[in-house]
Amino acid sequence: MGKNSHSRVSVLMSVLLLTSALAACSSNDNKESGASGSEASGSSPAPASASAKETESKKEPVKIKMFNRVNADVVIDKNPILEEAGKLANVKLEVEAPPINNYVDKLQVVMASGDLPDLIYNWGTAGNGADANMEKWAQNGLLAALDDKIANYPNLMKNITPDMWNAVKSVNDGKTYIIPRANVVNHWGYVINQKWLDKLNLKAPTTLDEFTNVVRAFTKDDPDGNGKDDTYGLSLSGPDLGRNTIWNATNFLAAAFDLPVVDGAKDTDGTYKIREKMSGYLPYLTYLKKLNDEKLIDPEFLINKIYVDTEKLNQYKVGIVYGHQFAVLGNISKLPDSEKIFSYHGVLKDSNGVASDWVTPAMWGGWMIPKDSKKIDDVLAFLDWGNTPEANALFQLGMQGLTYDSYDPTTKAVSRTAEQAEKLNTLTSTYMTLANAINGEGASIANADTPEKLNVYKTQLDEAMKQMTVVNVPAVRSPKILNLNGTIPDLVKKKDEKEIAYITGTISEQQFKDFLEKEWYPATADAEKEYVDYMNSLGK
Repeated sequence: MGKNSHSRVSVLMSVLLLTSALAACSSNDNKESGASGSEASGSSPAPASASAKETESKKEPVKIKMFNRVNADVVIDKNPILEEAGKLANVKLEVEAPPINNYVDKLQVVMASGDLPDLIYNWGTAGNGADANMEKWAQNGLLAALDDKIANYPNLMKNITPDMWNAVKSVNDGKTYIIPRANVVNHWGYVINQKWLDKLNLKAPTTLDEFTNVVRAFTKDDPDGNGKDDTYGLSLSGPDLGRNTIWNATNFLAAAFDLPVVDGAKDTDGTYKIREKMSGYLPYLTYLKKLNDEKLIDPEFLINKIYVDTEKLNQYKVGIVYGHQFAVLGNISKLPDSEKIFSYHGVLKDSNGVASDWVTPAMWGGWMIPKDSKKIDDVLAFLDWGNTPEANALFQLGMQGLTYDSYDPTTKAVSRTAEQAEKLNTLTSTYMTLANAINGEGASIANADTPEKLNVYKTQLDEAMKQMTVVNVPAVRSPKILNLNGTIPDLVKKKDEKEIAYITGTISEQQFKDFLEKEWYPATADAEKEYVDYMNSLGK
């Protein structure tokens, strides 16, 4: 094994005039990224009414230019799933899909170009599309405020919960500039090389001590059996270089220190604080320093871009990465038989034996529409269709006969041939969905196309949920704390650099503390007060 570890496609798809109505959402319940499916029962697509079809058939298809974050396996050109979506929604889609690794950078270029697509996906911080970038674009007059229109679209109002709408309202003016992309609830934990565990006669860790022993063994004890010192216990990655990787979905490790990686959760003393004042903040960084000092963690863990850690997992360079309950089966498209190689587990327990699973409103970014667009209602109608079971099933399952033979919405069981499975991976994915869940669940669980794979998913999720305590965290819409990147950008960057410097040993613990006391805490005092007052006002 070695030590090292796009496609930007823009095509015009014209589709024939052929339609159905916007089907209403129906039943029931329940990460990413990411994320696909749920263990709960699903809803089957509802047929469109004849009258609606007749009405739609009189309209010319609307051309919609769409900028979306899609995995590179999906071929956009002459894609039959997109063609079918166009027929069902009565649109002509022109899709531009930069590589996921560079999406954030490409999005910045597009937003600065002055030539905006009709529909733009923003992933945003921690999966909430209403991030500092969205706020900046809204303030610069680039985005349409949608509050006066969204009530006219019943599927949007039904499928997107009040908590989601509240979570994306601008902290500057209280308006809605982004349509949440509803998602399943992701339970972020970790994915581990189960074969390495078995070879070394170890069990998946549930405590920090066990975790340390495993990453040390994965680094020192030649888990791949090639006789070379070329493996590491752990790796991390981040969506861009503007946010430290140590805060990107690292719930599984931070939980051992009672340290939420999201705003909106209380500290161990029951009070709200900024993260840098929480009891687990410095111990967590100190632990990462220990892993780095002992060379137990991928030496590039601070600079890995998104999914590079998973690439290293698949190349058997590292043994553990962060992941949610769908990650193992989702990885099959990258590495066949992943369900036989890796396993998913929940967050680690703290010193009191509690494994806190901090869960925020289930969104996977959101959709923005330019302010000067003349197609706002047409785009909203397309998104309204996208929030139906019909659309969700199309993008997650594909088309019967083409990507699967049969599907049971109650059990999520899908029957497909190996050829159909291979075709599915090139035609669609959860990244293609306009809404990744209907009433909290997806139509399918990615790659769960045999009873055995479905059982792997359910068994691992059940075990994780037995261990974890779910903590529902409300959306934080406190302007000053969310706008720190805009109000004190240089100091935010300096704080990130100081964290890295402390972890890598270029500054001492006392030097880091001095920076926090003398610079960070004073500069964020007003923001912290507003944040604490806001959270206390929620009474949670």
